[in-house]
Amino acid sequence: MKWEQDLITDIRTGDPAADDNDHALDVLRKYFIPIEVTDANRAAVTEQFLKVRDNCQSILEIGICRNDKDSFTHCFLNNKRDETVYVGIDLDDKTFLNNPEKNIYTIQNTSSDVDANIERMKSFGVEQFDFIFVDGWHSINQVLIDWEYTQLLGPNGIVGFHDVNEHPGPYLFVRALDTDKWNVITDACPDDWGVGFAWKK
Repeated sequence: MKWEQDLITDIRTGDPAADDNDHALDVLRKYFIPIEVTDANRAAVTEQFLKVRDNCQSILEIGICRNDKDSFTHCFLNNKRDETVYVGIDLDDKTFLNNPEKNIYTIQNTSSDVDANIERMKSFGVEQFDFIFVDGWHSINQVLIDWEYTQLLGPNGIVGFHDVNEHPGPYLFVRALDTDKWNVITDACPDDWGVGFAWKK
């Protein structure tokens, strides 16, 4: 698995709490955070995306458009070039976003089905991604699976994670990335659910 090459430690655990995606407290149980996607989160994601925008061929987002116009999805759709392919994966039907003329596509499927999803992406003309954003199911095991999509990350691509303060999967993952291989921002928004980023050295 790709994550075994990119992490300095195996973050898997047998603790059932590690798969709990419903708690409202941060992982240190310090405080309650009521807003899922904050202005700071969107600003951080947009700032990182704009670093690759001009040369961005394709974007992958896992877990899409759950906050309507306030979602991360619109950070990408409102800022991407028309020729940049956007692919969103979600368990729910998000085909209302589809716009082939602007290269916007969604896949209704679990992100765990990596091989089938990659085959579908190829039908959209995707060979690699220049921005991958992970905001799906936040268990440790699921984040490890979602990292497999970085096999398609371009040489200057960026990977983003939501909820790096609040859920075990992204929290542990960004902090276990091998910093000899990856530049890592473990948390660009320390006062909320948190957003982290990584790109290859």
